[in-house]
Amino acid sequence: MKKIILFSIKGTTFSLIAVLVMTGCLAFNIRDNYNRQKYGVSRGVYLGDTLLEKMLEHEVIDYVLSLSRDNFVRPRNAYLDSSTGVILPEVYGKKIDIQATVKMIMEADPFTNLDPVYIELDPEITADVYNKINKRIGSFMTGFGGGNRGENIRLAAYLINNTLVAPGEVFSFNKTTTPRKSDKRDYRLAPIIVGGSIVPGYGGGICQVATTLYNAVKNAGLEIVERHPHSRPVGYVPRGMDATVSYHLDFKFRNNKDRFIKVKAADWGYRLVVEIWE
Repeated sequence: MKKIILFSIKGTTFSLIAVLVMTGCLAFNIRDNYNRQKYGVSRGVYLGDTLLEKMLEHEVIDYVLSLSRDNFVRPRNAYLDSSTGVILPEVYGKKIDIQATVKMIMEADPFTNLDPVYIELDPEITADVYNKINKRIGSFMTGFGGGNRGENIRLAAYLINNTLVAPGEVFSFNKTTTPRKSDKRDYRLAPIIVGGSIVPGYGGGICQVATTLYNAVKNAGLEIVERHPHSRPVGYVPRGMDATVSYHLDFKFRNNKDRFIKVKAADWGYRLVVEIWE
């Protein structure tokens, strides 16, 4: 059994253990206060509205990291409105420079009001990129009818319209126009070719958009990365000029130019026109 040594001062009984604990706490507080006075943030230093005096460096780092997460602004590229073609300007982002801000705080003179040091984050694509695209380098046109197939063609054309492709980037038709059956897309049932047979399928008709794009890309002299012919002839282009797409087959091309290019697609009545601009 452990023995607890008791002693009395002026009628008050103390446990030796309690005394040791209080003594240790007192010593810790004295040492902590000394460290904060000697190594902590100077008296009266504010970052924004927050008083940081006597905070140690690791505490300042934790605080600035938390502040950085709350004040991060992601940059946004300029882009074209698919419906109007209007250029929507870029948005510059920002983030707190953790290292520079902590250093500034730790070295600040007493009674200083500080603001975080920010790093500006540039968007990859600015409105100037779009403004420089002014030359048509390839185009192609096909005719189409109405009904669900016509609606699918118009939707796929809308989705690829005003797509910007960076130098060296590979454009994927499927990535740009899928999913074909979900709440995010409104493709309709229309005839598609499967294994040489014609059956109903969601997105029937979009192969004509891929085909029209394929021929515009060829006319522009861009690199074809992936292209597959139909298993049977189609009526909107001569044999050998078509490009089919499915969940497993894609049409892809690479921008082998040294500048951005733009894909434009529109239906003029019942004529589908795809253009490549640089």
